[in-house]
Amino acid sequence: MQSNNQRRGLWLRTTFLTAAAILALPLSAVAKDLPPTPEGAQKLSASLAIYLGKLVVGESPPVSVSPEGAHYLVAVDLAALAAPFKESGFSIDPAIVKYEVTEQDDATWRVASDSLPPLSIHTKQGSIAYAFNGYKFDGIYDPALGAFKNAHADVGKVDAEVHLPDVDETIAIGAAHVTQSGTPAANGATSLVAQEDFADLSAHVSASPAAAKADPDASPVQVLLEFAKVAADVGLDGMPMRKALDLWAFAVAHPSRPEIASNEPAFKSLLRALLPADLKLAEKVNLQKLSAETPKGIFGVADGKFGLAAAWTPGPKSSVEYQLSMAGITLPAGLTPPATQDLVPTAFDFDVKASGFDLGAGAGEAIDDMHFAGDGPVISEADGAKIAAKMKGTGAILVDLMPSHVVAPAIDLTIEGQAHLEGARPSGVLKVHIRNFDKTVAALKGLGQLASPQMIGGLAMAKSLAKTESDGVLTWVAEYGADGSIKVNGLPLGKAP
Repeated sequence: MQSNNQRRGLWLRTTFLTAAAILALPLSAVAKDLPPTPEGAQKLSASLAIYLGKLVVGESPPVSVSPEGAHYLVAVDLAALAAPFKESGFSIDPAIVKYEVTEQDDATWRVASDSLPPLSIHTKQGSIAYAFNGYKFDGIYDPALGAFKNAHADVGKVDAEVHLPDVDETIAIGAAHVTQSGTPAANGATSLVAQEDFADLSAHVSASPAAAKADPDASPVQVLLEFAKVAADVGLDGMPMRKALDLWAFAVAHPSRPEIASNEPAFKSLLRALLPADLKLAEKVNLQKLSAETPKGIFGVADGKFGLAAAWTPGPKSSVEYQLSMAGITLPAGLTPPATQDLVPTAFDFDVKASGFDLGAGAGEAIDDMHFAGDGPVISEADGAKIAAKMKGTGAILVDLMPSHVVAPAIDLTIEGQAHLEGARPSGVLKVHIRNFDKTVAALKGLGQLASPQMIGGLAMAKSLAKTESDGVLTWVAEYGADGSIKVNGLPLGKAP
């Protein structure tokens, strides 16, 4: 079950990506060298229906196409598009998205739009409503790529309201700009690159925790988040777009679980066509001037960075890397005791990578173990364990901690290392470097009763084991073996429990 924080994060990310998702409605079947004619409009409408949904009895068609001057006018009815999913609790209020689609001489298509209607989306968990102002989109769709070879979108302002059982949010984005490009990749795949820039973001959150609900006089917790700017770079290399669109078309034609169950072999065949995958994802997000106003006071971050890199590579070579850094961290006055202020971090960076997974083997096992008949889990708990075992493989999983840094007025620490996860115990090495160690010890001693004698004694022992580098930095290299043995700077310290 998702926590409130997970749901709020999902809705916020959805706010950023909704416009891009609408723009990406597949138009792969339109690239035919035909002038705009009534007959061509009928064929285009039928082709788009493969990807945008079939007609539901009692509903308007999801898509309509009509010739208009030198282009086709394509209108997508989002309510009709969502109609097959009403039983699952998902729906969209009536809204028509319109595009001007113009045939190009090189078999590509120009897609343009100068407005987005208000959107209201409902699920069993809650609802979200968007309003877009000053929207413009223009892009060149390439059927050979199954994607836009280039596109850009601008929005002058985006407003959103989110309503969940325990949370209400009001989100505003001052301006947004998105660019995207696509190029051919190996084996008929597509590489996509996108840049997203958002300015003057704010999110007002009103939350009612379960404990507060028991008190009739309790007020909701109010939090105001503000960002001066958010910029994101996203790259997806080796995406099998054409095969993914085939899978999309199948899902559109079989929108319910019973329909998939009746055609399960065909569905699994389309999934297996995506394997083996050689896919790489890279995402970098920069945040500037983050402020969080809470009941405890104002928390601030001058500069924040988040990075995610994942590689789905044939064989046991897949990997995932996570990076997070923050600088200029400030806390509300009085939040921490005065004696601890020199130990509170003002900046940090963290970078960890795990590799050696066999995602292909895990995905293949998952496809084999899927069963859609009935209303139980699509994948059983026992089969889930089989998938995890296939994904791990028989070799070691390597976890690399790249040099990561923590800074406070009395702390300057760098940590790095590698762990081999294989068998009953991990093995590996961990390196710790501390600059101005005596300053850190003095700050800890200044904690008074907050610092136990055991802590102070442990610091003295640590210093005796340290190696002093030429620049005065103290270094500890801890080696731990699969037998439980531990060495610090070459000195055996026995075995771990």
